Amino acid sequence: MLAGNHKKLGIRGKFLFISTLSIALCALSVFMVSLREYEAIYIHSVKNNLQALVANVADDLLFSFSEEPENFILKNKLLSFERYDHILYADVYDAHWNLLERYSKTSAKPIHIIDNPQYQALIAQKKTFPVTHIDDFLVSMDTIGNPDYPVGYLEVVHDFNQPIASRRHDLLIKAIPLVLLILVISLAISWYMFQRIVTPLIRLSAFTRQVKHSRNYTLRHAAEGVSEVLHLSQDINSMLETINQEHQLNQEQNKKLRQQQVSMFHLANYDHLTDLPNRRYVMETLKQYLLSAQQHHTDMAIFFLNVDRFKDINDLMGHTAGDDLLRHLSQLIARSLRSNDTLARLGGDDFLVVLPDLPDSSIAKQIAQTIIDRLKTPITISQWEIQTSVSIGIAMAKASDFDIDTLISNADIAMSHSKNVGKGSYRLFNPQMLHQKRRMLQIINRISTAIDNHEFFLVYQPKVSRQGEVIGFEALIRWNNPDLGMIAPSEFIPIAENGGKISEITSWMLCQAIQDLDEIQSICPHPVIISVNISSKDLMTTQLENVLHQALTTYHQDITRLQFEITESSYLEKFDLANQFFSRIRAQGSSIALDDFGTGYSSLSYLNRIDIDTLKIDRQFVVNSFNSDKDASVLNAILSLSQQLGLHSCCEGVETEEHARYLIEKGCDSLQGYYFSAPVPLDNLAQAIHSSIQNYSRLFTSLEPHAHD
Repeated sequence: MLAGNHKKLGIRGKFLFISTLSIALCALSVFMVSLREYEAIYIHSVKNNLQALVANVADDLLFSFSEEPENFILKNKLLSFERYDHILYADVYDAHWNLLERYSKTSAKPIHIIDNPQYQALIAQKKTFPVTHIDDFLVSMDTIGNPDYPVGYLEVVHDFNQPIASRRHDLLIKAIPLVLLILVISLAISWYMFQRIVTPLIRLSAFTRQVKHSRNYTLRHAAEGVSEVLHLSQDINSMLETINQEHQLNQEQNKKLRQQQVSMFHLANYDHLTDLPNRRYVMETLKQYLLSAQQHHTDMAIFFLNVDRFKDINDLMGHTAGDDLLRHLSQLIARSLRSNDTLARLGGDDFLVVLPDLPDSSIAKQIAQTIIDRLKTPITISQWEIQTSVSIGIAMAKASDFDIDTLISNADIAMSHSKNVGKGSYRLFNPQMLHQKRRMLQIINRISTAIDNHEFFLVYQPKVSRQGEVIGFEALIRWNNPDLGMIAPSEFIPIAENGGKISEITSWMLCQAIQDLDEIQSICPHPVIISVNISSKDLMTTQLENVLHQALTTYHQDITRLQFEITESSYLEKFDLANQFFSRIRAQGSSIALDDFGTGYSSLSYLNRIDIDTLKIDRQFVVNSFNSDKDASVLNAILSLSQQLGLHSCCEGVETEEHARYLIEKGCDSLQGYYFSAPVPLDNLAQAIHSSIQNYSRLFTSLEPHAHD
């Protein structure tokens, strides 16, 4: 009997052992599969996120390399890694692989990756490489700037062993009690299973195989049979419920990881202000479009857009209004494009538009004109009503040989040409623009040396009063460069204004005119005033006033002998600054002339709010008044207005006796033009004065009737 009991217990023990081992292995297998799947997804996500993060920081570091990189700026950029717990180190190299700056996590322990042969081999190549797994770390090396012409390199070391170990430990702590509980329950069920009917077990076995093959953890077994089999069925269903919950948890975590990937992609490829594609994204898109166009023998275009006078809007209305304006502009521009066109913000107030699949440039021109027309309507930002415009440069892919750098450069040159010709317009690139761009660079680079080499010189054009006396001269600058020859002021003055060199020219003109004052006065029988032209750019700093007072002191001259001329458009462009400057100058005894009156804003409402002494009437009114009754009426109205406001009137462009006689009869106070004298150097000024007086006398020696009234 004892032997029978012993044998009976042995069978039960064996069955219990086999059952326990089977259940444990099954649970462990499912758990390990889930753990490995989770770890694989996590490692893949970390690599992708690290690659995107390194590329994004490298793009951000690019702006630090636009000038000589400073360690403080680089260190400040690298501190953005501080919020990522597992990024241990980051190194920035220049284009020649010299270490510029290093970031290390303050809490990071020393690591010995530098001793790893695989790491040393990668670094020794001095080339970029993608995210690479070395020991317990992920290492990435990416370029800063264009991969073909990098300005530097960024290396990042990421610790991924510690976060994986931490998450594995947390998962084990949560799962082991549950697995143990399942094992205990399974053992209890196994104790009774041996004595029950086998058929329900066979069905149960078939069910488990179905779950295994289908991996559908939502399946449930319909319990049947005696209580032991029934309990086993319920326990298996309970285990499937637990596995299903873990599976769903893994799916939710995978979903969160995918959402984070989408978020990181958006941060890396889209502008945070306008939500438009950024420079990095649009460059990749443009490369693909260019490759496709070249393969299919089609053409495409890009627009390079720049917001006109955006800096002035920022300075006057604040950066918040400037940001709102950029958002409104991006929406207006986007509504002007086709569905397959791409609008991107390159940075600041620069935008890029990619227009694929174009038969020729006509469609691109139509779209550009549509954008310009839309912006003619003022944009309301908060309490401001802003009238703005954009300058657009168009470049075609075929004309650029489908080369991305050439295409962008051509569009940029066309945009600059558009700005020079007239803001709020578009220009299609042509090779002549490249020649003009080179000449513009030659001119801007030679301005400073032209002053040192005495290439600038002044010429003076007399101003004759209606009584026939030479009462003043306008100082006009000329430039004779040994390489470029005579360069017209109409060419180099706008270039100097846009290139930030106009203050140097104005300062030189002012000093030279003050230096010439005594010699000029010694030639003239009457007291004279010298007029000097200034730009709106000169009003933005105190440099002009400092130069003025220093020159007056050096040459012992009186400011009352100077007159400052500024164009109507320049005065109104910097209205408040101009008023402040001229109020101070007038208080010291100088006089102010508003040049080219009537050609700018054509509004008279501001005349009672500005400090001027003289209205200089543009030559176009003088010349056209003899061909157009309307222009004659406008000229008469301006002369009458100046008399009523108590302002001195001066007409430019007096080229014939008929012009001079008519203007004197209409009450013009002073006349200036080639009829009296062309602008001449100081050495020829005496002859110019004599000629001016003679030409004035000739007006009344033989009066001829003329029909112009």
